[in-house]
Amino acid sequence: MRTHAPAQPTAGTLGAQPAAFTGPALAATTDYPKDANAPRPEPPAVYASMKSPLQPTAANLSQGRELYTANCAPCHGSGGRGDGPAASALNPKPANFATPIHAQLPDGYWFWRVSKGGSVLPFTAAASAMPPWEGSLSQDQRWLLIVYLKSFSAHK
Repeated sequence: MRTHAPAQPTAGTLGAQPAAFTGPALAATTDYPKDANAPRPEPPAVYASMKSPLQPTAANLSQGRELYTANCAPCHGSGGRGDGPAASALNPKPANFATPIHAQLPDGYWFWRVSKGGSVLPFTAAASAMPPWEGSLSQDQRWLLIVYLKSFSAHK
């Protein structure tokens, strides 16, 4: 016989919805990646206006998931939360794609970040271990991967 009401989830517990992101997703100056909640740096102009040529169809999501599992999950985890088996050895920690800011990031930012990885400022200054995928994945593969990455944050 229960003597008290079951515990209700609180902020920060499993199942709690993250607060809506209200700040700018991108900024000219930022503390990211040192501050995981800070706006992301603006991508270079060549990437800024890029738009994904792909829609989140079942086929594209499936292909993106295969690429993600093979290339990203060891660090970012199977659920995209930055908790893969290699994450504990990394500083800065891999991004958690389920956070509200990720739903606001434009396609050009995603493509720049996936293409260049941690090989450009400000990520080199923070010693990001993320590899640049432009030498390993074709442009089409990077867009497929981005379609899948966006699914973690219910990107609109």
